[in-house]
Amino acid sequence: MYKTRLLEETVIEYLQTFKAIAIVGPKFCGKTTLSNHFAKSSIYLNPINIKDYKTMLQLSKDTFLSGPFPKLIDEWQLIPEVWDVVRHEVDLLQGRGFFILTGSSAANLDETAHSGAGRIGRLTLRPMSLYEIGLSSGKVSLKELFFDLNLMHTKSNVTIEDYAKWIIKGGWPEGIFDAEARSIIRMNAYMDALVKEDINKLSSKKYNENRTRKILESLARYTGSETTNKNILNDLNAMEASTAENTLIDYLDALNKLYIIEDLKAWNPNLRSKTVIRSTPVRFFVDPSIGASILKLTSAKLLKDFETFGLFFESLVIRDLRIYAESLGGEVYRYKDKSGLEVDAIIQLQDGRWGAIEVKMGSHFFDEAAAKLKTFSGKIDTKKMDKPSFLAIISATEYAYQREDGVCIIPIGLLKN
Repeated sequence: MYKTRLLEETVIEYLQTFKAIAIVGPKFCGKTTLSNHFAKSSIYLNPINIKDYKTMLQLSKDTFLSGPFPKLIDEWQLIPEVWDVVRHEVDLLQGRGFFILTGSSAANLDETAHSGAGRIGRLTLRPMSLYEIGLSSGKVSLKELFFDLNLMHTKSNVTIEDYAKWIIKGGWPEGIFDAEARSIIRMNAYMDALVKEDINKLSSKKYNENRTRKILESLARYTGSETTNKNILNDLNAMEASTAENTLIDYLDALNKLYIIEDLKAWNPNLRSKTVIRSTPVRFFVDPSIGASILKLTSAKLLKDFETFGLFFESLVIRDLRIYAESLGGEVYRYKDKSGLEVDAIIQLQDGRWGAIEVKMGSHFFDEAAAKLKTFSGKIDTKKMDKPSFLAIISATEYAYQREDGVCIIPIGLLKN
């Protein structure tokens, strides 16, 4: 059963803007299913039929590219020259929205002769948010927080047990209706394929399976924190012979190209003082279930270890905030300065509007988090940029409301774009 994705409106807009679009993201996040919602013809590339389609592309390019349009070319990176062929073809066509290219690896984007800028618009599809899954009621809108801050007192029916379960299950479309035990089996198989096969399909390089697992394990333990390469190397060197930093960087780059990990970039606002902004990357998995699978977590284990639960809850929130923000044309950042002041998430829209967010599971952290947000807001030079549209704490608690100091409390189980 097809579930509506928040990226649909952006896909429509991009098809009306660009001659072709590329939808990228991790395997099994729903790229093909989403694209089929818009495609009127299609080619599905896989290892079995690559030779046949390569021959077709060589001998009968017009047949390979023929409509009706939009035409989906699924897993285009299996024949890397497809990108440049499509780019050249759309230069000859009048109109918009001719091709939809999907891919679960960014490796071949580096090898294309031309970026496709202005012709091929790129979109990232992630696993599903709690709102897309149907767990979040969506009674609180991120868009409304930006444009009309009027947070009503609202109750969430999502329990702490629900959050634990969906951290383990993740937002993978095929597993939405699976029990947790089956989701764990699926994720274990996903990770096995990643370290044994997928990572070695990126290039002619060969990646050591055990080393890949150890790097993923280290990333899982540091999820949502500023992780230096040195920290990961220390973990690796405690388990195996010395690993060079260049080797680690190569492995991390491969995981980025497979859309498994994403760095949360530093936000550099206009400040009243010349505070130095720290730019150490904060790394998250594209879905919290990846890290949970690596560490062999279950919802029962999370409910007995709230320190770990808190880290993975933040990962869940960041995933959803990215999905919601990008559907509004915005982006999610992180802030930390040399004084140690840190804000978990900054969402900035294209028109410059922005909001600051702290992620705290329980209410006993709210006062401290609210004070931090107010302190941060006071550092902004409002002569050079707008005041924040909102300050908010995203929580796992029961009610949404606005505190007397103006800070919004929003359970993630109420939020939508």
